[in-house]
Amino acid sequence: MEYAAFDDNEPTNHRWKEIMAEKLKTASTFEIHCWTEETEEINMALSFGTCKESTWQYGKIIEGKVTPEFTSFLLGLPKPTDTEIYNKMTPFFTIALDNGFWSEHYGTELNGI
Repeated sequence: MEYAAFDDNEPTNHRWKEIMAEKLKTASTFEIHCWTEETEEINMALSFGTCKESTWQYGKIIEGKVTPEFTSFLLGLPKPTDTEIYNKMTPFFTIALDNGFWSEHYGTELNGI
């Protein structure tokens, strides 16, 4: 398993989308982790899944099936503009796929590539 990181110099999320597109092809299910205050992001994720029981008191975990609709949604998202803390590639704090791939810290760290 490999690891990749996107630094502050990454102007677009094109490379993130390329990697995510490949990983989505072999995944069946996903989890999206959002902080509790990220209500817009939680609602977006809930369009494709349901809340999972969790002991994480600071956030929500949404789980669902990787479908063509979910894939199109995820790969169609623009690069977030709120990049003060992280040079975000995605609005979701974590996207975990059942094939062992994880996009963490808003897509700035990729594990399992």
